Amino acid sequence: MLKLEKAGDSHQLNLSKSEDLEKSTISVNLDWEELKSVKRGLFGKKIPADLDLGCMYELKNGEKGVIQPLGKNFGSKNSSPYIYLDKDDRTGATAGENMYVFRPDLISRVMFFALIYQGAPDFQSVQGRMLFKVSNNEQIYLELNNPHANCPFCAAATILNNNNKISITKDERYFGGHRLADKYYKFGFNWTAGSK
Repeated sequence: MLKLEKAGDSHQLNLSKSEDLEKSTISVNLDWEELKSVKRGLFGKKIPADLDLGCMYELKNGEKGVIQPLGKNFGSKNSSPYIYLDKDDRTGATAGENMYVFRPDLISRVMFFALIYQGAPDFQSVQGRMLFKVSNNEQIYLELNNPHANCPFCAAATILNNNNKISITKDERYFGGHRLADKYYKFGFNWTAGSK
């Protein structure tokens, strides 16, 4: 397993042939600590940390979108964009949340993010981490271990497709929310308030 230690560290996947790329799958898992991340809400009720895995993507054909539990945008396995989020883990008690890129040959770029929806003040308290698994058995691991206070949004990693050469880069940039992250990455979405 390869670990991307610091922001800017990158790894190019060993997918040299176009037919390999078309048949490849890249999955990413977001996991976090359950017990160290509980805060109390109204009437002293415990609120477990609820982190969301999501992505902003752009395909080679110019299509752009956002996949995330907020707004219940889970993507699709069998149609464009061929990016799919499996569930919304509300507590971190299970194995976290998983997203799959089924056609990496079609993407231009995908920025994967983690969002603290509720239950934790920042990423330091939840010890978030991401694990990428590729169908050629490569595994790439990174930790969200350098958080900024009061920033619930972490642009964690980016997958780029440059002439069918796929690379994964640890970004770990922290923002106050989706809109600020989008402004930095220049996807150009129109944002409205969402819930789940």
